Amino acid sequence: MLEKYNDNITATVFGIYLLGIVIYVVQLIFMTEIWLKGEEIDLSAVIVARVMGATWLGFGVGMLLTYFRGPDGQMSFFVGLVVAQIGTLLCLLNAYMQGVSKAGDDVIIVTVLLVLVLTGCYRIKSRL
Repeated sequence: MLEKYNDNITATVFGIYLLGIVIYVVQLIFMTEIWLKGEEIDLSAVIVARVMGATWLGFGVGMLLTYFRGPDGQMSFFVGLVVAQIGTLLCLLNAYMQGVSKAGDDVIIVTVLLVLVLTGCYRIKSRL
């Protein structure tokens, strides 16, 4: 699987990123109510949270497929992934700046995930 990237560092960076996606997907789809209560969000947001989890599930499957098929020619996927990650970060930053203190830890986590995906994309940009 790692040989499709021809770069163990990039494969490892994307592997850690994929692990982050898996953790969020599990929280958003299978542990929705617990996650919402922990973030002090009203339970009426269950459907929206699950839709967001399903969206990230799609990105996770796409990332996993790059391990089997390689990243070559997948520019659209990686651009979409970066845009989604930046959008998620901006939404969380907005919530944090509006006084949602529980969003602070998610801002840090999503920032780390953004750095990981940008690092990985930079290392394989010539193949995209």
